[in-house]
This record gives sequence, C-alpha cells and structure tokens, in this order.
Amino acid sequence: MSRVLGGTRCRAVPVWIGAVAVGAVVLAAPGVAADEQAAPVGVSVSAEDGEGGTAPGEEVVLRTTVTNGGGAPVEGALLAQHVPEGMEVVEVDQGGMVEEGIANWGIGVPAGGESVHTVRVRVTEDAAVDERLMSTACLLLDRDAEPAACASGTVRVTERSAALGWPVDRATLVRSVGAGLVLVLLWLLWRRRSAFRTR
Repeated sequence: MSRVLGGTRCRAVPVWIGAVAVGAVVLAAPGVAADEQAAPVGVSVSAEDGEGGTAPGEEVVLRTTVTNGGGAPVEGALLAQHVPEGMEVVEVDQGGMVEEGIANWGIGVPAGGESVHTVRVRVTEDAAVDERLMSTACLLLDRDAEPAACASGTVRVTERSAALGWPVDRATLVRSVGAGLVLVLLWLLWRRRSAFRTR
C-alpha cells in the first residue's frame, strides 16, 4: 500500500471530479454507466465499518469495485474517489495517489472481470455524531471525457463505545490486583519471620 504523508506522491486530477462529489447525492450506488451501450462498466462503493458505524478517531476501509461486463478489456482508465470532509486519508492501495481529498488510480479491467481498490480513512475528531459521510468514486475511460460510471457509499458517524474504555479499566484492574498480591506476600513473609522469632 502507498501511505499518504503530507500530500506527497500526488498527481493532478480533473477539476470536475470535485463538482461530481459535491453533487454526489444524485448518484446511484452501485454506479450506473453514463452511456451503457458505449461503456458497459459499473462501479460500486462500500464501507467496511460493520453494522454499528464508525466513531471519531476510528479507521474504516472504503472499497471500490469496478466491473467490466463488456467483451473488450478496459485499459488506461482513471478511477477517482473523493474523500469528504470529516475523513482523512491514512493510506491507499495499489499505488494510488491522493491530492486535495481525491484518491486516484490508473487501472485496467479485463473483459468480464473486476478491479478492487481500497482507501483507508480515519474519521476526524470533529465529525458530528449521526452524520453520514459520503464518498463518491467515478471511472473515466478517457481522462478528458465525462465519467463512464459513478457510485457513492456512506459511513455513519457514531459515538465512542463504552467498550473503548475497557483496556484502560482492565489495566487499572491488573495494577490493583498486582498491588494486592504484593501486600499479601509481604504479610505472609512478615508472619513467617514472626513465627521464627517466637521459636
């Protein structure tokens, strides 16, 4: 995987991708090809956040799948995925690059095949509880053309679970038990020494 560090390893992406992301609410998920006859491809976006959502500070993987239902391979295409405010990119797979909140890959998909790409993101600390953060991915068969297919996926922001405090509580419990054992051992040692003295 390619880890994102300070926006390095970036390359330019079409300006309109940001506009597509802003209007993502009108896009279908899974994605529908803009011209089904000319581009028999599909895009779907899913979030591996379980059923309970993701709390601020936690990480989640956004998985985008591109399917090629046509009889010819897709070559030299561009997959661009917008990561919304409320999320920060941790890493992208397969040599993907990130610029201004957009992860992008140059991809090829064999006829009848699929290509899967992931972005690991972290929900920011200031994300509002119950907010739904939407990520939109678009596939361009030609970098200067309109998208052949787009799709969106959402991540629901949840409150931090009380279970997250368990490691701290357990550590405190372990320390307390350890201190108690030390006191018991000292008491037994003191009794043993006292018994020897009285003999």
